[in-house]
Order: sequence, then C-alpha cells, then structure tokens
Amino acid sequence: MKIAIIGGSGSLGTGLAVRLAGAHDILIGSRDETKGKQAAKKLSTLTGCAIDGGAAPEVAGISDAALLAMPYDPGSELLAKLRKPLSGKLVVSPMVPMKVEDGRFVYSLTEGSAAQRVAAILGESRLAAALHTVPAPLLARADAPLEFDVPVAAEKEQTFEEAASIIRDIGSLRPLYAGGLRQARGLEELVPLLLNLARLNGLRNLSVRFV
Repeated sequence: MKIAIIGGSGSLGTGLAVRLAGAHDILIGSRDETKGKQAAKKLSTLTGCAIDGGAAPEVAGISDAALLAMPYDPGSELLAKLRKPLSGKLVVSPMVPMKVEDGRFVYSLTEGSAAQRVAAILGESRLAAALHTVPAPLLARADAPLEFDVPVAAEKEQTFEEAASIIRDIGSLRPLYAGGLRQARGLEELVPLLLNLARLNGLRNLSVRFV
C-alpha cells in the first residue's frame, strides 16, 4: 500500500515512517515540496527503504491512504487542498487541539472534535481518528516495544478495520474500535491528560493500555 504521511518531517511523521517503511511504500508530504523531498531523503537513509516525498497534494494524489502527522489548524489551507486528492481514501487523524494555560496542557475545542472538523473539510475521505496516545519518541526508535492500545473512532466499522490494519503494522499495538467520530473528542482529550500526568509526576512517554 502507498501511504502518504502528511507532515512527515516532524517527530510523529518521522516515527510513523520508521515503523511503516518496511511494510508499505511511504510518501512524505509537506506544505513545501523541497522540504518534503529533503525529509524523504533523510528517512530513506535512516530506514534503508526507498521513500519519496514532495508537496502534500501531489503526494496525497498518488497514495492509497494518508496519515495526518501535522498540528491541528482549523483554518488550514493545506487540508482544503487535500480534499480532492484524498477523496474516497482512508485518512487517519491523530490531531489534537491543545494549548497551555498556567503551565498545564488544555484541550482547546469547546465542542466537537478535531476529527469531526477534519472529516467535514475533507468531505468524501474515510476518516479514522487514531494514534493520539502513541509517544512519538518511541515510534522513532525501531527497537522500542509498543505494547499499547490504540482506540480508533470511525463512522463505519469497515473504516476501523482499514485503519487497524495499518496500526498493527506499526508495532505491537492493539487497535480497539471506539465507535463513531463523535467519540473522537474523548480520544483527543487523553493527550493533554497524559502530558500533564507525565509533567507533574516526572514520567515520560505515557500511553494507554486497557485491562
């Protein structure tokens, strides 16, 4: 499968590319074509796999699925440009709207979720909200175990199954179906909670496991 990682030059995108390059054809998409190509070249050297890159819309257009490894931006012109090239394709969003208040991370939406807003912008894409709580630093370490659970919100169970297949290829992750996209807010809100727990208790790389 050809998987476009949009925003692949950041820490999350780098980690996802490291984990998926051996199982899929990875494409790195950036707002800037040159930056996308440079990131792809660097990741090719890092992973030993051929990784291509370029401008996000062009990369998205030749992909089978996309991972949105980019900061949440409700007014993103880039998301609007991805609407047509990602139409009818699986899109996985780990986006989390956050801000810092009084030294603490706070979820910044008053209603709805980032996933619901992204789905509205992309239109005909099959959107799954997932991978919010997988620590990016561990993703980039190919030898680090990832024995975590990954809650996934998607309108249809078939979309969940598609996303789950990719998630399982990342490592020893267990995807769990959380229901439709209205559940995505709860998944996104886990991230500031985990970051605050880590900061206040001297911990690192917190994630979730349901027992």
